[in-house]
Amino acid sequence: MQKLSLAILLIMTSALFYGACSEAPKPTSSQSSMTVQAVMAQYQEVVATIQAPGSVQPRNRITLSSQINGFVQIVSVRAGEVVAAGQTLITLDARDAQSQKDLAQASIDEAAAGLEEARKNAQIAAEMRNAAKASNDLAAATFQRFQKLYDSKSVSPQELDEARARRDGAAADLAAKETQVAAAQDRLTQVQARIAQTGAQLRRAEVLVGYTVLRAPASGKISERQVDPGSAIFPGSPLLVLETIAGPQVLAEIPTAQIAALRTGMEVEVQMPDSGKDAKGRIAEIIPLSDPATHTVRFKVDIPSGLDAPTGSFARVDIPAGARRVLLIPTKAVRETGQLSGVFVVDGNSRARFRLVKIAPYDAEHVELLSGVEAGEKIVNPIPDELTDGTTVEVRS
Repeated sequence: MQKLSLAILLIMTSALFYGACSEAPKPTSSQSSMTVQAVMAQYQEVVATIQAPGSVQPRNRITLSSQINGFVQIVSVRAGEVVAAGQTLITLDARDAQSQKDLAQASIDEAAAGLEEARKNAQIAAEMRNAAKASNDLAAATFQRFQKLYDSKSVSPQELDEARARRDGAAADLAAKETQVAAAQDRLTQVQARIAQTGAQLRRAEVLVGYTVLRAPASGKISERQVDPGSAIFPGSPLLVLETIAGPQVLAEIPTAQIAALRTGMEVEVQMPDSGKDAKGRIAEIIPLSDPATHTVRFKVDIPSGLDAPTGSFARVDIPAGARRVLLIPTKAVRETGQLSGVFVVDGNSRARFRLVKIAPYDAEHVELLSGVEAGEKIVNPIPDELTDGTTVEVRS
C-alpha cells in the first residue's frame, strides 16, 4: 500500500512539473541566446526567530461605572472620540445628592451654634465652681480657727456651730458647682460629637455629589458608550469604556516549550499585516501561567504610540532564538506559475532550466529556499519575461 501511494505521489509531482513547464513558451529554433544576470545560491547564517501570534491591546482598559442610583443627565462624548485626562464625560442627576449635602451642611451650622453656647455655659460653670471653691476654703479655715478658740474657751458653742454650718454650706455649694461643671462639659462633648458626625455626613454627601460628574481618569479613546441621556442607572452600571492611547501593547502567545527564549526587556520585531506596519517592540511582561488547553504562555510587548494600530488588530511578534543557516535568494529570482514556484537554474551547458522549488517568505526582498536547489548553483536574477525553459543564456557578471 505504501509503495502504491509513493508511486501515485511521484506521478502527480511529475505531472505538475511538466504541466508547469509546458505553460512556459518553448524556445524556437530561431531563438538566440540571452544575456542574463545570476546569483549563486549560498548558505547564510541568519537570526533564527520564533513567530508568536497576538493582538494589539491598550495598556489600560478602564470601565467607568456609576456609584449611585439616578439618571443620566448629559453624555458629552461619543464612541471613538479621543479625550484628555480630567475631561468631563458624563453628568448625572445631582438633585438627591445635593439635597443630602445641603441637609448635612444645615446640621453642621446648627451644631456650630450649639457649640458656642455650650462653650459659654462650660466657662460660666467653671467660674462659679472656682468661686464656690474659694468660699469653701475660707469657711473651712474659719471653722478651724473657731475650733481652736472653742478649745481655749474663747468662743461659745453657738459661735462654733455657726462656723461649722458655714463650712458645711460652702462644701455643699462647691459640690453643686462641680456637678454643674461636669454637666456643662458633657453637653460640650455631645455637641462636638454631633459636629463630627454631621461633618462626616457632609463629606459623604460631597462624595455623592462628586459621583454625579464623571471625568476621564487618563487620556485615551472612548471605545464603548453604553448609556444615553435619561438612562436609569444603579451602582455598578457600566457607562463608558476608556482605552488609553499612550503605550499600547501586543498581547501574544508562545508555546510553553519555547518560553526559555523569552526575557523581559528583550527587543523584538512586531509585524501588523492588517495595517502593513512593522515596528520595534520590547517585552514588558511575561505571564508565568501556561494555558492547559493550548499549552501556551502569554506575554506583553510594548510598541510605539505613533503606530495608531486599532485595538484587537492582528500582530505577529518575531522573537530572536539564536542563529540558523538558510539558503536565501532574491524574490525577483522566483517565478510563480499558478500555485507553484520555480526558478531558472543555469546548467553546465549554459542553458536556463526551469525548476520547481519550495520556498518560505523571509523578508520584503528575499525568500528562503527549502528544497529544489543546491548550494553553489547559479540562479537567474531577475527573470526576464521572455525567458523560457531551455533557453541558452550568457551570464553577465
